[in-house]
Amino acid sequence: MTIQENQIKQNIARVWDISSETYDSHEGHGIQSETEKEAWKNVFKSLLPPGRLKVLDVGCGTCEIGLLFAEMGHHVTGLDLSEKMLAKAREKASRRGFDSTFKKGDAEAPPFEAETFDIIVNRHLLWTLPHPDTAVRNWKKMLREGGKLIVVDGVWNDGSLETNARRLVSDCCTLLVERRNPRKGHYSREIDSELPNRHGVPPEKMLEYFRAAGFKSIKDLDLKEIMELQKKEMPFRKRIAYNYNYHLICGEK
Repeated sequence: MTIQENQIKQNIARVWDISSETYDSHEGHGIQSETEKEAWKNVFKSLLPPGRLKVLDVGCGTCEIGLLFAEMGHHVTGLDLSEKMLAKAREKASRRGFDSTFKKGDAEAPPFEAETFDIIVNRHLLWTLPHPDTAVRNWKKMLREGGKLIVVDGVWNDGSLETNARRLVSDCCTLLVERRNPRKGHYSREIDSELPNRHGVPPEKMLEYFRAAGFKSIKDLDLKEIMELQKKEMPFRKRIAYNYNYHLICGEK
């Protein structure tokens, strides 16, 4: 890693350190209802082999998704660059009585031996990576034969006039009602310039990464139903902008 790349990663970690304080309260980040939680579990259960699995939640944040796997009886390891995100994750796991483990590290090059995990999962991570293609290849190496990679991501800004108008109205309403800058904590232009998917990852690009890494039995699941459940818990000022191309891609080693 070059000095410039290392600096970018440190800057990214600082952004998520700040975000950790309110991350789980944000729409689409924290799971806000039992109905949504069960919907996520049902999606994951449809993809998993039987037995107690070793799961890596890479770029885990507060481990909201990883701890769903823990609830289903699997052993979960969480990896993240942000120490403050990991602190939140450890607290949540401890409070709920899970034996999950957490480690600080780079999601693009996780510090684990090859063929360590049965499942590697991440949500809203791929778009944040400077080298997503390298990350997907490295994740495959850490899967056991027959193991699965599960990636959840979306297109957060398609650049259309409608999307920009929705975001502007939502931001103005949030500023008026909550008295806070809704864009505080967003990446700087310097960080954005290093990210090939800074506006989100369309499913066709996600599929491209999986195929280039040599995954097989690839599945593309549209997550519109989960988005509708999330929107039910949001005030109007949030719902108006919550209209993404949201997908889960799963592939087998």
